[in-house]
Amino acid sequence: MGMGALRQGDERLPFAEVISRHQGGIHRFLLRFTGSAPDAADLFQEVFLRAHRAYPRLPADADVRAWLMRIAINLTKNHVRDRQRRQRVLLPVDTATAGPATRVAAGADMEMISQEVARTLSAAIDGLPFRQRVALVQRQLEGLDYATIAANLGCSQDSARAHVYQALRKLRLALATDED
Repeated sequence: MGMGALRQGDERLPFAEVISRHQGGIHRFLLRFTGSAPDAADLFQEVFLRAHRAYPRLPADADVRAWLMRIAINLTKNHVRDRQRRQRVLLPVDTATAGPATRVAAGADMEMISQEVARTLSAAIDGLPFRQRVALVQRQLEGLDYATIAANLGCSQDSARAHVYQALRKLRLALATDED
């Protein structure tokens, strides 16, 4: 039973206590997944709004943390789908002209290489299938175990491992291709 679980017969926590116990972890997941503070804040509010409405119906023995994470994952899935739909409609932004025009520091070449690797990595993560991306974020950035990831995704632990493995393999390939 996880930290967020209640045992049979325990009093249900007041919802304000649920928020204070789990807001940090949920917000970190949303921020790492979206890469955008405003998007994470919007999704965070929606997670706890939906949770507040459904909390009275949650079984007393439910793992509250896993339940909140499932809500967050479902909302991020919708967010990604909406963002992909918007990207197909909008013209791509020229990111090459977005930065400063000149660099003076001696380490400018390394900085540019690091930024390019970061852009490649970010694009590769954004391009991962949803379940692989969620599993990767939860495992590598949140440090969650495979049992928790499996519960959050509604799959087996072997599937959760496979999602992380495939995501890492695709990221390695993207970085190797970028170096060539």
